Amino acid sequence: MSAYKLLAHKDFRQDVRGATLVEFAIVAMPLIVMMMAMFDLGFREYISIQLAGALDQSARQVTVGTATNAAAIKASVTTQIRTILPGATVNVIPSSYDAFSKVGKPEPITTDTAPIGVYNKGDCFEDENGNGVWDSDSGLNGTGGSDDIVYYTAIVTYPEIVPMRRLLGWPATETVTGTAMMKNQPYASQADPAVICS
Repeated sequence: MSAYKLLAHKDFRQDVRGATLVEFAIVAMPLIVMMMAMFDLGFREYISIQLAGALDQSARQVTVGTATNAAAIKASVTTQIRTILPGATVNVIPSSYDAFSKVGKPEPITTDTAPIGVYNKGDCFEDENGNGVWDSDSGLNGTGGSDDIVYYTAIVTYPEIVPMRRLLGWPATETVTGTAMMKNQPYASQADPAVICS
């Protein structure tokens, strides 16, 4: 019997050879994308944990007085992060407050004229950061002084490890942010803020 006749008698609907290859082709792409996304998220979380640890360790140096400025904190965090991510850009921004309750809060209004609860001309306020104007955030740039609360924000930007963002048309960099709050040692007395009336 010729090959043509053999093929004519064969029912291809019952032939399952090669079905696995077709199924794998259908499933492979979504599976690979999911695995890449999971790896990317896992690595991002790992960097976030490492950043929190580096920031916490570096901030402690300020509380005991071994590092006293933002540049020293940034250098310490950068050194630790770059052991994992050599191409990372690290920025550390410290803001100081004289009490935990004032972190991220506006300067207190002491004499309030209408409209009440909103700072306006004629109001008096405690100049917490000493700059002579009312601020919606009473923090002072830098690591502060004795007994101050210092709120650190660290931002790490690095080239993505897996090209997930590029596949979606986004910028090919990742950004991770970490924060820490520490209280400086009470090595001197704090000055009382001046009350200013506009």
